[in-house]
Amino acid sequence: MKIKLPFLKKSKINTDEPIKVEPEEQTTKSKKNKYNVRKRTYFDLISLNGHEIPTSRRDIGYQSEGAVGDYPFRSFKLEFGTTSLSTGALDTLYRAGAMNVTFFFSKLTKSQAVRVYKAATTDEGARLINMIKSGNDLEADDAQKSMNQAKRLLDEISDGYNDGFLGTCVATIYAADERTLDNIGMIIQDDLIGNDHNLRVLYDRQRDGWVSTLPTGNNLFNNAGDRRFFDRSSLVAASPFYSSKIPYSGGVPLGINKHTNTMDFFNPFAAYLENYSSLIVGTSGSGKSFCNKYVSSSQVLLGIRIFSIDPDGENGPICRLMGGQEVEIREGGQVCLNVCAITEEEVEITLPNGRRVNKVVVPIGAKTGQLLKFYTKLAGTLSSEEKSIIKQAIMDVFNDFEITEDPASLYTSEKIAFRNETGEISYIKKRKPEITLSDIFKRIMSNCTVNPNYTNLTFEELSDPFANRLLKVLRGYLRDFPDGKLIDGQTNFGDGKAVDNMLDNICWINFNLKPIEGSDIYDLMNYIITTLAWEYFIKRPSLRKYRKRVKLEEAWRQKRIPGGMEFVEDMGRRARKYNGGIDIITQDLMPFLDDPNGIAVVKNATSGIFLRLGQISLEEKQHLKSIFSFSEGELAIICRRPAESKRDDSKGECIVRVGGSSAFIKVTTSKDMRKFIDTDPDYLQANGLLPEFEEEFEDQKQLALDEVMA
Repeated sequence: MKIKLPFLKKSKINTDEPIKVEPEEQTTKSKKNKYNVRKRTYFDLISLNGHEIPTSRRDIGYQSEGAVGDYPFRSFKLEFGTTSLSTGALDTLYRAGAMNVTFFFSKLTKSQAVRVYKAATTDEGARLINMIKSGNDLEADDAQKSMNQAKRLLDEISDGYNDGFLGTCVATIYAADERTLDNIGMIIQDDLIGNDHNLRVLYDRQRDGWVSTLPTGNNLFNNAGDRRFFDRSSLVAASPFYSSKIPYSGGVPLGINKHTNTMDFFNPFAAYLENYSSLIVGTSGSGKSFCNKYVSSSQVLLGIRIFSIDPDGENGPICRLMGGQEVEIREGGQVCLNVCAITEEEVEITLPNGRRVNKVVVPIGAKTGQLLKFYTKLAGTLSSEEKSIIKQAIMDVFNDFEITEDPASLYTSEKIAFRNETGEISYIKKRKPEITLSDIFKRIMSNCTVNPNYTNLTFEELSDPFANRLLKVLRGYLRDFPDGKLIDGQTNFGDGKAVDNMLDNICWINFNLKPIEGSDIYDLMNYIITTLAWEYFIKRPSLRKYRKRVKLEEAWRQKRIPGGMEFVEDMGRRARKYNGGIDIITQDLMPFLDDPNGIAVVKNATSGIFLRLGQISLEEKQHLKSIFSFSEGELAIICRRPAESKRDDSKGECIVRVGGSSAFIKVTTSKDMRKFIDTDPDYLQANGLLPEFEEEFEDQKQLALDEVMA
């Protein structure tokens, strides 16, 4: 026999009809009126026809839906294991279909939370001792882990870095029939048990569970055994969306988590990541450069080597402060970046016995391909005949310099003295001079002209007519022209030191492109420096033991260079093999998303910092959502409007992604560090940090002013 239990049964009252109220029930106000009209309540709108619990089966119920029929349901209580609640632990529960899941939380005072975890620490310690005595190693390990976690939470709560809550999770599952209901319960239980959680059927308490999961807020589970202790991170993880927390794996202390109010760390070298490339994206003024400089300087302190391309000349002060070197790219200066420079690299080969070993080689084939792309940038589209001429000239120059795939071919037999990091003098082989653009140009003259004059770079006539355009165009990029001084010659950073040895002993090298901003060779120099980063920084065997980062600021400019985006993609994919990673730092992601190679770079990045991107179209939002799997809440943060008043403190807020975890973070630095990395004019002026003119310039300006006044 089934007993029908009406619950919030819908009223049959016709609200259009006045209802007579008995005199003893009338209020003072209603006494003035003979009739009072009853209004519908919230419960009248949401109430169901009722439910029934069979007396023969106490683990199931039926929700009555009138003429539609009765739907079976089963109520559960989620019992949490000893491990902390982690991101995505309850995803199966939330995505199980027709289900009501309700959490009931109550916050504890600090003294209550401390008492709870003092008792928990004591209990787990006693359990650990008993398990050790009984020889149960598995339970002992579990007790040890629980005790360590209890001690950690006790310290955090005592110091005010965390809070305590008591919570209960009740779930009611609905299905079309009883068999489906049983299957859904088993699937959810099987998934949750792997996280040390247990979905327990509320035997003989089905009605309490059903009522507690209705949207009326009635909690019928207030007993001590029904509630579990939560800290703030577990509270956030219980929400039915991705938890805002980055698992700690070392790295840079980036900022304060806006949800948990704790410090989160950013580590693009986390051991569980498949690739070490990352993104730092944000519109102008969102804090992108500030964040990049803070992360870079902190990485230097962790022993990570930095190679940065600085289009706006902002990294110089912090780079020098950290013991690095800034290289200023300026026409007419002493700096020369040779695009033809080549160095050895490590590759994996398979021996006949199947064993894989590393071998150091000189990648002549790959370098030839890079140079062809470089000449395409100089001369525009190359015909097949012109490509053949350049290829032949490059091969001939390698033969002239006796450079082969053997690394020893890059060095002479002569040894020179060299002082290492410890101050000791050692002797190393002297490196051969680098191949230059002039060498390749002269080889083209030798192959394609009659009676060439290598001093004046002239010739009587052409023996190959297809070389005519090449010789005219490439002539303007040799060292006797202003642009040629920057790219034609031995690689030199303006200090006379050998580039390979210098990169072995410097923590951060920054290339300042600000002086040539607007020049027609700006994009060309950007590409050359990127090539230098790959040849002399990422691939160099002597730097293999160091973790390395190549910082490509305003990396979208690579799209202007033929093959530039493809080269960046290749760096991003292969840098991990050399213990390195690429940081793509840009204001706009659209140039990457519109380019096949660019989108490959973005998808290959396993970590990222996404500051405010500004207001973008709905189509662009959907594109970002599909690529990065952003939630609606994350999109709302990074696509929000600019600040509306000076009280708005959202600058520096960002979504940080490391692997599959993400967090809402406010980038935070010390006041002393901010002086070196902030570029806000108002802040610099208020603190007297605006750039000043040199004394010599000030004296000349004063003399000129005195002459005018006289």
